[in-house]
Amino acid sequence: MKMKLTLKSLAIIALGLVSSTLAFSQEKVDSLDVHEQRIANLEDGLLQLKKLKISGYVQTEWQMSQIDANGNASKDMKVGGGANAGEKADAVLNPGSTFNRFGVRRGRLKATYTDFGCTGVVYIDATEKGVVLKEAYVAALDPWAGVVTLKGGIFNRPFGYEIEYSSSSRESPERSRIIQTLFPSERDLGGMITLQAPKTSPWNVLKLDLGLLAGNAIGLDLKSQKDIIAHLNYVNSIGDIKYGIGASLYNGGIFNTTKKVYSITDNVFVAQGDSASNFNKMVARQYLGFDGQFSMASVAGLTTLRGEYIFGTQPGTSSSDASYNGAAALNTTDTYIRNFAGGYIQLAQDIADTKHTITVKYDWYDPNTKVAGDNIGAATTVAGAVKTNKTDIAYSTLGLGYLYRMNNNIKFMVYYDMPVNEVSSALSASGSNFTKVLAANLLTVRMQVKF
Repeated sequence: MKMKLTLKSLAIIALGLVSSTLAFSQEKVDSLDVHEQRIANLEDGLLQLKKLKISGYVQTEWQMSQIDANGNASKDMKVGGGANAGEKADAVLNPGSTFNRFGVRRGRLKATYTDFGCTGVVYIDATEKGVVLKEAYVAALDPWAGVVTLKGGIFNRPFGYEIEYSSSSRESPERSRIIQTLFPSERDLGGMITLQAPKTSPWNVLKLDLGLLAGNAIGLDLKSQKDIIAHLNYVNSIGDIKYGIGASLYNGGIFNTTKKVYSITDNVFVAQGDSASNFNKMVARQYLGFDGQFSMASVAGLTTLRGEYIFGTQPGTSSSDASYNGAAALNTTDTYIRNFAGGYIQLAQDIADTKHTITVKYDWYDPNTKVAGDNIGAATTVAGAVKTNKTDIAYSTLGLGYLYRMNNNIKFMVYYDMPVNEVSSALSASGSNFTKVLAANLLTVRMQVKF
């Protein structure tokens, strides 16, 4: 009896040991599966992180501007809240007085995700003035030939060179006056197709951008008729020399929601057509531009020369020649058509192989090429005609700058703008006195960090 119990006990013990061994083995297998799954999840996460890039830059600056006889600061001053009443009053007693302001000119943060030849971008700008959206688009490269790229959303307008040249790389604080006037915010809402051969192809030197835009900058699309924009450029290099040329076209329009459209005739604005034909009429907005770039590396350092020339037809208002900039509604005032011309030329010279660069830039902008000098603001006896005004004044600006690049991510800039306005003896009213060149020089000191 005892022997049987012992055998039974041994059998029970053996079964227990086998069960424990099996359970332990299964636990090890399960544990390995869990670890392998965790490792796979981590690898997937790292792969996704490699597809996501976070970048940006911060520009903080101090600006000092002269206050002109009309109590205004330089048109190029971008930080601060302008001159206060006391400073304006002081300018009347002391022409050429100055005031200064601190500000964050740009605080950019960009997220870029790339996968299977497709790219998604969200780009914001955060300063003391608030947070605004700069870009949000999706781009897709064709997977077969790698020639066609489709883009949709909010992105840089493909016109000329300076618009798409990053603010973090430019040798001057701001884009030229004509670019700021015609293309405020630089971006627009729409779709674009880009044709460019792969880098391995000899045809890679040619690039064509063709876009269909809302024509309202970073704002709501307000019209069914879209604006067409195109830029064809050629870029090549020979040894230490790199060069490029381009041509741009903008063909669009704005709605005239009133019954009057004015254009220049004999130095004054005269209404065109009849009331019925002007009401809800599309008024042409057409630009043509040419751009060129040249750079050469030598013992003197890198020499860079850039320039653009733009001319065309700009619909605006009596008091403004600027394009719409994200307006929430259509313009409800009469339309004034102006023929304009302008551009810039800039030379940047690195000092040998040091981290120092000096630059000189000259830009000019004539918002109304059909009227000049004392004819601006002159009285008229033509029935129903409207006088021109300070909006039709031309400007030219000479800028001198110095840059120090501590490394690829940190840069310091000191830049001095010297604008010169067109003068007219007919513009002598208080607050709009352009009978002489106004004091409007501007000093900018900037620090920049990229990441």
